[in-house]
Amino acid sequence: MIDEARDATLESRLFEAVASGIVAFDSQRRIIAFNRAAAHTFGLNAEHVVGRDAGALEHGVPDLPEMLDTFFAAGASELRAEVQGRRVPDQPLMLELRMSPLSLRGGSGVAIVINDRTVQRALEDAHAAQIARTNAIELSFSRYLAPHVVRALMENPGGVTLGGVRQRATMLFADIRGFTGIASALTADRVVELLNRYFEEAVHVVFAHDGLLDKFFGDGLLALFGPPLVRDDDARRAVLTAFHLLDAVRGLNAHLDRPLAISIGLATGEVVAGHVGSAQRMDYTVIGDAVNLAAGLQQAAPAGDIYCDASTFVAAGLVLGHQPIRVRVKGRDAAVSAYRLTAAKKPYASTGT
Repeated sequence: MIDEARDATLESRLFEAVASGIVAFDSQRRIIAFNRAAAHTFGLNAEHVVGRDAGALEHGVPDLPEMLDTFFAAGASELRAEVQGRRVPDQPLMLELRMSPLSLRGGSGVAIVINDRTVQRALEDAHAAQIARTNAIELSFSRYLAPHVVRALMENPGGVTLGGVRQRATMLFADIRGFTGIASALTADRVVELLNRYFEEAVHVVFAHDGLLDKFFGDGLLALFGPPLVRDDDARRAVLTAFHLLDAVRGLNAHLDRPLAISIGLATGEVVAGHVGSAQRMDYTVIGDAVNLAAGLQQAAPAGDIYCDASTFVAAGLVLGHQPIRVRVKGRDAAVSAYRLTAAKKPYASTGT
């Protein structure tokens, strides 16, 4: 006992120089060292715990007796754990404990290094919660705004300004044919439900081909392929989107009492892409002749058809069933050369471009 006390005095002096809390137990699991850092962590005085068994710290670390049993049962090998604790009277703590064997003349004891991670874990939890809130906000606003616009707002709220840049883009207009007649026979709630089912499928197809949903208008939509990140395969992805939209509508019709039919127009050209509106309210959109051409081709296309201009047809680089046509487009004096895409099979085969 005298030897263990001498050992404990030496160990205690060393322990006081350590910034971490340290609690040491002798071979009888009595507390023989309790440094100032441990006293600060638990809100206890060393004289109130030294010489007592592990129960003296059970308020601060409820799992301590069980941890000591595990430590010695495992052959007194090093044990690490993060546990919940309390500071007197009842302040919650998050503690990191590292238990190591302690050689004493009277037998083997254990030294427990204690680091208070309460503030660190609280900051980590707050950071994780902030990220979750940010993601939730981004997801919510992405339902109303273009995803890249939302990201720009989140990264730099003051950085989105009016104006645009010239870029090449492929526009896709899709519209439900005869929807006015369908809607006239339905209640308003049923019309909204039908549109939402269609748009759910349509948006999924657009996003699956990395398209940017510019806007909904009534029972139609405008998707962009290009701005703000122009790619070599923009026209190809737009054409594939068009065919998959027709497929999606056919699949949807299998579950509808009133089948839908859409027409699609595609055009490729230089546009001005950017934020249009006022400082109080702005939209990201594209403006240019190619936008008007795509809208006109869609309006001219019968239900179930895809009309595209020559630029889109060439840039897509796909093996397509097609029929050259001349189309009268609103706002143009002369008929426009275009293609009616009539692929007998899905146009997945590439010409190598």
